[in-house]
Amino acid sequence: MYHKNDKNLEELEEKILLYEEILDKVLEGIYITDTEDKVIWFNKTVELLDGVKKEEAIGKKQAQAWQYMELPASVTGYIIRTGKQSKEQLITYKDLHNKTISVFAQAYPFYYQNQLKAVYSLANYVEYSEKQLNKISEYRKRFLDSNARVVNNAPYTLYDVIGSSSAMIDLVSKARKVAINKTPVMLYGETGTGKEIFAQGIHNASLQHDGKFVAINCAAIPENLLESFLFGSVKGAYTGAVDKPGLLEDANGGTLFLDELNSMPLLLQGKLLRVFQEKQACRIGSNRSYPVNCRLISATNQDPRELIHDGILRTDLYFRLAVLTLEIPPLAKRDKDVLELTRFFINRYNSEYNLQIHSIDDDVEQLFLNYQWPGNVRELDNAIEYAMNFLSRGRAIIHQQDLPHYIQNAVNQSHCNSNTFESSQSEPKQRTLNEVLAETERHLVKKTLEETNWNISRAAKILGIHREALYYRIKKFGFLRPSQ
Repeated sequence: MYHKNDKNLEELEEKILLYEEILDKVLEGIYITDTEDKVIWFNKTVELLDGVKKEEAIGKKQAQAWQYMELPASVTGYIIRTGKQSKEQLITYKDLHNKTISVFAQAYPFYYQNQLKAVYSLANYVEYSEKQLNKISEYRKRFLDSNARVVNNAPYTLYDVIGSSSAMIDLVSKARKVAINKTPVMLYGETGTGKEIFAQGIHNASLQHDGKFVAINCAAIPENLLESFLFGSVKGAYTGAVDKPGLLEDANGGTLFLDELNSMPLLLQGKLLRVFQEKQACRIGSNRSYPVNCRLISATNQDPRELIHDGILRTDLYFRLAVLTLEIPPLAKRDKDVLELTRFFINRYNSEYNLQIHSIDDDVEQLFLNYQWPGNVRELDNAIEYAMNFLSRGRAIIHQQDLPHYIQNAVNQSHCNSNTFESSQSEPKQRTLNEVLAETERHLVKKTLEETNWNISRAAKILGIHREALYYRIKKFGFLRPSQ
């Protein structure tokens, strides 16, 4: 027969288990002793950080349970003697591995029917608390950054940079340092490496984060309009001109980001140099100057020293704008980041397209690690989105056949070339995978340009890359457009 007392005991046992589970999740160390200083219970924080197991300690006196440690006088002893709550005190001792442990401890008496029955102590482990404070500080910075980005129209911060490779960790660290002052920064890296993310991140980490972040791609604006975009214009200055402030005015108190600086005409580079020397500019068609008070971040997709050597970038402008330089490494040199970025893009498109793709298969993983990614992060993003659009419902793994055709062709060509090399007796030297992939890429780009009669938009679409990336490859491989 089921008695009421049995039910009460069962409910009590359930509550005790619940309370123990909750206390085990608490970050503070909690331990309880009886009036003879024998251990009754302690939570997992104590067990984890002191290295003492419950089954070995419960029922023993504290000094015996922690016998291998250099413990000071027990804080619970004061409670047992006086029946009063102790003051918080810093206690330092050695654990089983001779590591110094520091805790802020405070003990409390537990009375039942006016009799002292137990003593419970709370211990804040200093090392653990410091880690939690660092986390809070980090979250606070992220919160401030997220609020700043709403105001200044710069959605990215340096926390959004994905990559755990040593190169990226070092780069983000440098970016945080250069963000502090208004010193001009020049970013350089191949197309698709994420230069604007770094530019926005530096802005959001700067003292000017409340100001506007104004960006312009110098390659996207016709040369005859770029000057008016930068400096502004007055009505009547030229046919169709209207009173309009330039980006230099618009960015006042904030940051101006000049992307693809190497596409800016040399004459305009000279005018820009003068502006940042004199800290003032004039709208086109006006003699009245306005102050220029913004930080300048510029970016190129080639090494600026090569641009200077080729006469594309003025030396004097370089030394004015590249006081601080940051080189963003290509994805091909960041093997560790490729799979991390892959997971990020899969998760993003799962959310965007309401999919449940789990991962890539082993063959695709190996392919991604060996592929050169000439379009860098942007190309990887493109490849993942492409694959996820063609995956049938119910499939959770991306296979090689799901990838863009040009990547599959590059791999197949690589295998074909590899087999040819192995069977050839006249080949003087085995080519590396990078060399094979580069040659495959060159052949594919050339073939696509010829098939589209050099229609850049169509060729870029077929190749699955942006127009700028295609222009970069045309220049990289030295292709010349055939005369009509």
